Amino acid sequence: MHRLAEWLTASGSRAFVGAALLAFLALLLPFGSWLPGALVVLLALRPAPPLPDWAAALVAGVTLAWWLLLAGAGPVPSLLVSAALVAPALVLGRMLRRGASLNLAFQVATLAALAALVVVHVVLADPPGVWRPIVEKLAGELDRVATVMSNVGSGRRPQDANLIEALPARMWGAVTWLLLLNTMVAVFVGLWATGALARVAQLGPAFRRLKTGRTLAALAIVVMLLAAAFRFDVAADAAWVFLGAFVLQGLAVLHAARDALGLNGAWLAVTYALLFLPFTTIFVMGALAVFGFIDNWIPLRDRLPAGRGGKRNGGP
Repeated sequence: MHRLAEWLTASGSRAFVGAALLAFLALLLPFGSWLPGALVVLLALRPAPPLPDWAAALVAGVTLAWWLLLAGAGPVPSLLVSAALVAPALVLGRMLRRGASLNLAFQVATLAALAALVVVHVVLADPPGVWRPIVEKLAGELDRVATVMSNVGSGRRPQDANLIEALPARMWGAVTWLLLLNTMVAVFVGLWATGALARVAQLGPAFRRLKTGRTLAALAIVVMLLAAAFRFDVAADAAWVFLGAFVLQGLAVLHAARDALGLNGAWLAVTYALLFLPFTTIFVMGALAVFGFIDNWIPLRDRLPAGRGGKRNGGP
């Protein structure tokens, strides 16, 4: 990864080609949608970038839109998806370049995700209806999943109609949370690559202090109450965004605990593995979100002993 960052930032032509190639890989590789955003953040943080960050973002965005059009997406969805994958990373990268902390970038990204949800529910007359045709096209796959569920579990096979009706209802919340995660992963990787090139640890100390803050935590409580009491769709979707934000904060608490206590990284690797396993994801996410939420009111990291080397939250 270090050598790749060196190669991409060695010249303007390499950065140009890299932006286009990473954009293509973002659509080709599973969980690779953060790749072009990471390069944009890296270029934004470089003292003398071989290619301006906005130029790399433009190349990546055009490449993404072009491949999405070839794949059959319409012009508007292609432009929206390409902008959503690249533009937030550009904004946060410039914030970090101007001296903003990773915490502030994280909080701004979370607020922007919530604002985007509000816009969606205000502009669209039927927000779930946007996803319903997509889910209907996948009805055959959903039917196979329902068959497996029936065979291994409840003995009752869910009807396709029920699944098609249930899934679109919360798709905006889930997709917005994934976009927030995509943006933050791009920022994390770009910040790590910047530190690796400068031989200075930048991501580790900043990530171990990651925090949403009490204001967003209080807003999350309000949103949860609105979703539970009045069943507002926008509040229910916003709950997904807060869940994701608190999961990231919970991971930061775990990393801080590992650094402070000098523990082996194996248990942290197991946590990440369980986070991505289908049958344990919901439980691990719930536990991390609880830790992340509590950390805003009772600073858990402040109760840890000094980190390795005698400095709290230190280390690479």
